[in-house]
Amino acid sequence: MSATDLSGINVNLLVALDLLLAERSVSRAAARAGVTPSAMSHSLRALRGLFDDPLLIRTHGGMTPSPLAQTLSGPLRKALRDLADVVNLEQAFEPAVARRPFIVCAPDFIGTLLGEQLAPLLAEEAPGVELEVRPLERMGESLLLRYAAQLEEGSVDLVIGALLPEMPGLLRERLYEERFVCVVRDGHPDVTDTLSLEQYAAIPHLVITITDERSPTLVDAALTQRGLKRTIRVRTRYFMMAPHITATSDLLLTCPLQLARYFARVLPLRLLEPPVELPRYHEYQAWHRRFDADPAHRWLREVVGTAAQRAVGQ
Repeated sequence: MSATDLSGINVNLLVALDLLLAERSVSRAAARAGVTPSAMSHSLRALRGLFDDPLLIRTHGGMTPSPLAQTLSGPLRKALRDLADVVNLEQAFEPAVARRPFIVCAPDFIGTLLGEQLAPLLAEEAPGVELEVRPLERMGESLLLRYAAQLEEGSVDLVIGALLPEMPGLLRERLYEERFVCVVRDGHPDVTDTLSLEQYAAIPHLVITITDERSPTLVDAALTQRGLKRTIRVRTRYFMMAPHITATSDLLLTCPLQLARYFARVLPLRLLEPPVELPRYHEYQAWHRRFDADPAHRWLREVVGTAAQRAVGQ
């Protein structure tokens, strides 16, 4: 038989051989398999033809394995055990004893927000799992295609962010809803407990940019509809930098609520409602359909979802 010609092999015969070698008795092997002794004898005949070897030889002390059968015993048991693991993948991933890495791409702030919750969750549920959080570059069509390819090949497990459109082969799940708030430093000379539309337009702004373009943002569009225009004094691509600049200047920042809440715990910042209506949006986690049913990947997504709900208090 060719080493690679496996298409004609009945796996049940290999299971029968494992039982026969363990029991060295047709009747006992039949009882363990839940078949009749006649059926097990038929399997033994088929196995002898398959291997061109007697496999089990009747002696005065019972049935004795042939030299070939003795050689087959260990590898056969391991092969059947590995096959059982493949068939029973649902039970194959056990977080408490798992030793494997996961790679997640996320914006700097989302990575920080979720990381605070993920670290203790991983320590509790999966102390052997290694989590690597990589920066998520500003999205463009070419970058989206690159991330989609990385998700498909498995070099990245999850991509987290707001600008994740639906794409063929990718699945996504909402982590939480987000909205915009205004942020100024405590003691700002021009802002009290509320912020008027005129103040909002007059105070110099700090803006977190998402792309290289300097096209009007949602805020600019809303002000234009009211015949107003703001002054942008500072632009940054770093979410984590913006609150620090705001806390040490008289600039006004419009940013995601969770970012503002996070830094208001450690910096002298005040949160105010925007005087213009701005849309809400969602943060997502995205993965490739190839890994949707994978138990390890499903566990990761559940842990990330739990971390997100804890982080935003939902």
